[in-house]
Amino acid sequence: MTPIVTPASPLPTMILSELIDRDAYGVGVALTARAEPSTEERPRVQFVDCQLERGPAAFTRVTVRFSGPFFADGSYICRQEGTACEGGDLRLAALATFDALVTASDGAMRFELIGVKPVRAFDTMVMMVAAMARDGAESRRVVGASIVEGDAMAAAVRAALHAANRVAAPLLGPLS
Repeated sequence: MTPIVTPASPLPTMILSELIDRDAYGVGVALTARAEPSTEERPRVQFVDCQLERGPAAFTRVTVRFSGPFFADGSYICRQEGTACEGGDLRLAALATFDALVTASDGAMRFELIGVKPVRAFDTMVMMVAAMARDGAESRRVVGASIVEGDAMAAAVRAALHAANRVAAPLLGPLS
């Protein structure tokens, strides 16, 4: 079936319908899927902005702000602190993102950051994030990527969201 996509609803919602007559086809009852536009948008965790603060003695703090109905006042600010270096700043941004997702899911998901790395691919800088994701008893490795469009820390946050999306989407809806 061809999904029905409208400009107001770019992602179709699948709806089961149309029971097939058992006697007419000589088979058991079957369901077919028909795509219809979603009439309501699912709630989601959205990335708002991030900020880097450098302090004395190679101290750095990354602040990442998210919005969404999963947080008590509609927004969540997460801070991660560590040693100042470019790779460390990107790592702190990804850790702050995973912390926000754990908070939004009330601890139903857990993430262990494996690494954050900017990579040059096809004449473009791409931020890669790898992590171990745990939801319940299941554990799996996830990887996310985001094109670096001027702000490497924001790209690290987006890549962490992309890595977590498959695990988080059933609980929180799509991440953006």
